[in-house]
Amino acid sequence: YRITGDFLDRNFVMRNEEGECVARVSEDWIIEFDAFNHYQVQVAPGMDAALVLACLCAIDEEFDEEHKAKKEREAED
Repeated sequence: YRITGDFLDRNFVMRNEEGECVARVSEDWIIEFDAFNHYQVQVAPGMDAALVLACLCAIDEEFDEEHKAKKEREAED
């Protein structure tokens, strides 16, 4: 699988070997809490949803500090 998009803004897609989109992830700004992030995750039929969520968790953890810093800068503007 290949994951492309904006990891800091938590807006990315996962594609299979044929280039077909098998999952979309975006941060949901409708419901926002300081303690945790809220995401919209769309998974194609037949795709392993647990794998998609595991990848989201790994990306979220890896880019967490950069994501928080970017949100703080945007809030200051």
